[in-house]
Amino acid sequence: MVTHYQAIDVGIAPTNNLATENTSLLTRAPSPQKNSTIWAKASQYQSFKLLPSLFLGAIIWFGVQPTDELTLTAIHLLAVFSSCICALITTSVDISMLVLTGLTLLAVTHSFECIDHATGDHTECRLCGEVNPLTGDLFECQPNKESFEKSLEGFSSSVVWLIFAAFHLGKAVEVTKLGRRISLMMIKAFGKHTLGLAYAIVLSELLLAPFVPSNTARGGGIVLPVVQSIATTLGSTPDHHPELGSFLTLVGNHANLLSASLYLTGMAANPIVVAKANQLFDIDFGFMTWLQGSIVPAAICAISLPLIIRWSLGLNTQTPTRGKHARGGDNVVQHAQMELNKMGPVSLKEWQLCFVLVGCLGMWVTSSFTHVDSTLVALLGIVALLHMETITWKDVSSNTSAWDTLFWLGGFVTIAQQLSEAGASSFLGHQISQTIERFHLPALPALAIAYFLTTFMFSSLSAHTVAFVGTFLDAGHALGAKPMVLTAFISYFGALGGCMTNFSTGMAAMYYAPGYVPRSKWFIVGAQMALFYLAVYFTVGLSWWSFLGWL
Repeated sequence: MVTHYQAIDVGIAPTNNLATENTSLLTRAPSPQKNSTIWAKASQYQSFKLLPSLFLGAIIWFGVQPTDELTLTAIHLLAVFSSCICALITTSVDISMLVLTGLTLLAVTHSFECIDHATGDHTECRLCGEVNPLTGDLFECQPNKESFEKSLEGFSSSVVWLIFAAFHLGKAVEVTKLGRRISLMMIKAFGKHTLGLAYAIVLSELLLAPFVPSNTARGGGIVLPVVQSIATTLGSTPDHHPELGSFLTLVGNHANLLSASLYLTGMAANPIVVAKANQLFDIDFGFMTWLQGSIVPAAICAISLPLIIRWSLGLNTQTPTRGKHARGGDNVVQHAQMELNKMGPVSLKEWQLCFVLVGCLGMWVTSSFTHVDSTLVALLGIVALLHMETITWKDVSSNTSAWDTLFWLGGFVTIAQQLSEAGASSFLGHQISQTIERFHLPALPALAIAYFLTTFMFSSLSAHTVAFVGTFLDAGHALGAKPMVLTAFISYFGALGGCMTNFSTGMAAMYYAPGYVPRSKWFIVGAQMALFYLAVYFTVGLSWWSFLGWL
């Protein structure tokens, strides 16, 4: 059969009757096998995979009728937003591609909130130039120009640029290998026993998190290779003595999520919460406020995390491994020292980076006195690193994760702001608040726990944050929840909720992939950690926030 196809492809006539018969059959009608091949190829195209999400968006766009609470513009925004979230959950299409498509569609259809220059009030861009039925005057705005300008508003958000700058600080940590050196030094200092190794991993995550805002890049790119190196050095593989590897794997995974919740720059999606909360409640929940609220409950969790996982796995951590590997602690310390020797002494670039990072941290801590914006501090750090040639502009321009995050995060901030201004977020929030009131549930715990548990449905922490943060904050606002406490719960639970599954974020999938931890055990430990986090933040957390005057 292959010979026949080759003859046809090069234009050579088949020389036997069987070939002629087969060729004529092929030219008369396509076979079912060929049809199935065409269908299989079509299903590989991204546009084909987007059909379910496009169908959902079309239902909302054309099927939902405007009301006094939900304008046509709000419906269009909700349709695009819902379609994007559905695509994030069901496909692997790049998030930036989805955001670009959504922003372009909204701009072309004038589905944004413009400003009526005559009154200064918001009005739907699609109504620009039409008569205001209440006053009889024209809505004075330019739909084409202003719709496009509105689509770019999120890219001027300071928190978006803070994350963008933090990505480049993280790139410097990677380029100079300072992150790897810190991890190895922690292992050398604490690696005599398994519990010490676990705390070294936790400390590495906590030290790197404020400067490496991608939890996947931090966990999967910097810490995970060190964790795997320790496990293999001590003779632990998925098939041979996997207990130690399982312990370190789970500690690394959960430490990453904990560190992501500790800092505003710990995870790329964190600024979305801050932007929405600052807009809705008119509060200042910046870098230091975030850290001030998280540090006490997160410290309790960090101390307890290795102990809980050790108990869950039933490990004896007095020695790193069992039997003939009883001197594993010495082995791993020697391994860490060997790796440090390979790296050589601390380089000039590493010292330069340490100076800049400490300077940035100092300016962030004293921002209440200096009044220097946190984003400006981060940009000053980038400029200093460039001029000292610690990193080059090529490092900045080739840092695709930073540029990609800048685009999709800025786009989603735009859509989130517009959903709020158009009233769509408040509409959904009211529906949730009415449900809570109908069942006589306590508002704050119900919202916080529901937000935490809904993470189970998502394979992206960023997608979960984008999907629900506006809705839950609006619901809390409608129920009269304390703004600072509600914002704290939503902020910290956005990352901690990822503890329940092995697919909540790319980092979790990378830790799960080597096969040290069975899926059932991963979920059991995740459920235990989820209960622990909820208990800590509803007791220690609330007590600490009350002390801060947030209640």
